[in-house]
Amino acid sequence: MPNLSNKKILVTTYPNPDMDGTACVFAYAEFLNKKGIDAISGIFGLPHREARYILDKLNIKINRLKLLPESYENIILMDASDLEALPKQIKPDQVIEIIDHRKTNEKEKFANAKIQIELVGACATLIAEKFKQNNTLISKNSARLLYAAIFSNTDNFKGIVTDRDKNMVAWLNKQADLPSDFIHEMFLAKSNITEPLNEILIQDFKAFDFNKKVGIAQLEIIDTNKFIKNNLSEISKILTKIQKEKSLDYIFLNGIDLEGAGNTFVAVNDIDKKLLESILDIKFTDNLATSDHIIMRKEIAPLIKKNLENKIK
Repeated sequence: MPNLSNKKILVTTYPNPDMDGTACVFAYAEFLNKKGIDAISGIFGLPHREARYILDKLNIKINRLKLLPESYENIILMDASDLEALPKQIKPDQVIEIIDHRKTNEKEKFANAKIQIELVGACATLIAEKFKQNNTLISKNSARLLYAAIFSNTDNFKGIVTDRDKNMVAWLNKQADLPSDFIHEMFLAKSNITEPLNEILIQDFKAFDFNKKVGIAQLEIIDTNKFIKNNLSEISKILTKIQKEKSLDYIFLNGIDLEGAGNTFVAVNDIDKKLLESILDIKFTDNLATSDHIIMRKEIAPLIKKNLENKIK
């Protein structure tokens, strides 16, 4: 536990968070409060549609922030360790703790923060462990959110998964008291795309600066390959537009099938196709390539970083 002053603490994550970030913010604030530490949870922007579905289904309210409350001078970050991805109002010296699970991170930019970055499938696993290891009673709401987040962030246990993730899902399941079809219903809701496609791709888009600027959109739904093929022309146009607007050197879409197996990639430019072919052992036909096993953006990013660094040497 970090050495905390009397300043108020905000537990937050990157704007427009996914299920993992949303769950961790809610649950870790609860954990701190039960340890006698005054903290509130709050998120900037709009949660991902999957997180919105779960919050609505479980009737859970989470603080939505437009501005950083002046009285909350200490910040704890969940599922986030990239300075550029944070709200501009948050200054790195305000951050007193970071809990994340990404190999690619910017922990060195947060000089005042206690850092916990461990390569598990979901940040929610690390938060669940805190409750269990400290014998701290977890609420049903926090258990349910963390349970859903582990399934979400491991892509239904087909992506990055460790024994720690499996152990925490089993433990949370005992606390959560959920119906057996809960996760399937969550994935169906996530796959029901009613918003404009450009908004969907921006919702789960991340840019990386590896001396070259790389943009990766990620789409996680049921029957991803069929959806991408049916919308390939529009997806290609959207990627081209994003690349121009954000001045990116590389851009592509990583599509993950939540109840199938494998990825579908969309790359518009030859430079993007060659990069992905060289690091993932895939082959593009026109703008499409597939993989028979799931690989997630957080796994692809370090491979790209290494590839681009080797080109400089």
